[in-house]
Amino acid sequence: MYWRRFNASLIISLVALLVGCDVPRPTIKIALVAPFEGRFREVGYDAFPAMRLAIRQQIEAGGIGNYEVTFVAYNDNADPTLARRVASDVVIDQSVLAVIANFRTDTTRAAQPVYSAANLALVVPSIPADQVPEGPLVFRLGPSLAVQEAKLASNHCTSRSASMHSTTEQAYIGRITTATLSLLSDFQSSAAPGLFGLSLAGLCFTASSPYPRDLPASAQPLSGFSQVSGGPLPGPGSISAYDATRLVLAAIRADITAHGKPSRAGVAEALRHITFDGLLGQVTFNAEGEWTGAPIWLYQYDSKLVAHMIR
Repeated sequence: MYWRRFNASLIISLVALLVGCDVPRPTIKIALVAPFEGRFREVGYDAFPAMRLAIRQQIEAGGIGNYEVTFVAYNDNADPTLARRVASDVVIDQSVLAVIANFRTDTTRAAQPVYSAANLALVVPSIPADQVPEGPLVFRLGPSLAVQEAKLASNHCTSRSASMHSTTEQAYIGRITTATLSLLSDFQSSAAPGLFGLSLAGLCFTASSPYPRDLPASAQPLSGFSQVSGGPLPGPGSISAYDATRLVLAAIRADITAHGKPSRAGVAEALRHITFDGLLGQVTFNAEGEWTGAPIWLYQYDSKLVAHMIR
């Protein structure tokens, strides 16, 4: 009888102990894949703190349901072969529910089939929508080349060209093309003045995201960027990465509301039907996964190689 009473007391004590302890919440992740080294490293430097900041703000606002939200970041070095290999690593982690990548046409094309085969939604910021393969799991945030070129033409900016300092690479032209994007992520790149020098003076270019100075609405949401980055200020890519992260977080919330727990398939389905108000505007995707209302900004370099917005 004593042992029975002892065992019963022990069981009651253990149950009480367990109830008093915090049960670890399941972890869900968003993956970021971008170049963090070489000529294109500013892309990753813009995106990484922005994603971290967006997730931190979500946690401070109460998180997402009963889940621990975090992210993983990978360097693809702006190399298509490495981008495909990194994609294979990303999809292995079943806690990753969506990926934001690769910020370049060639690396995105290389990695996209890997993500789609694993039923993982791919959100593509910045690069032209019509340069990314369509698919039920691909969500494209950048305006198409045709729309960008029409914007340039309407402002008589298509004739200006910039010649290369290096004879080993093709000339840079005033329109956004696949050749342009093979040299730099875009004309906003901080590497552009170093590559082309004063030949950039007078050059017009389009951008899918403005410089933060030209979007006052971004000041407050990105006010903690420098604290997260360790000093550097946000760049144009920070705005698009911040919006992309918040977009995915909203899709995860919608999936949990609809199904009780999130999944890769559920997040992708939520993205197909989402209406999301971001810093860049209200995002909705058409049947081809394109944000047809993606905004465009027009800029021109002055003689000191400072880009000014053309209104």
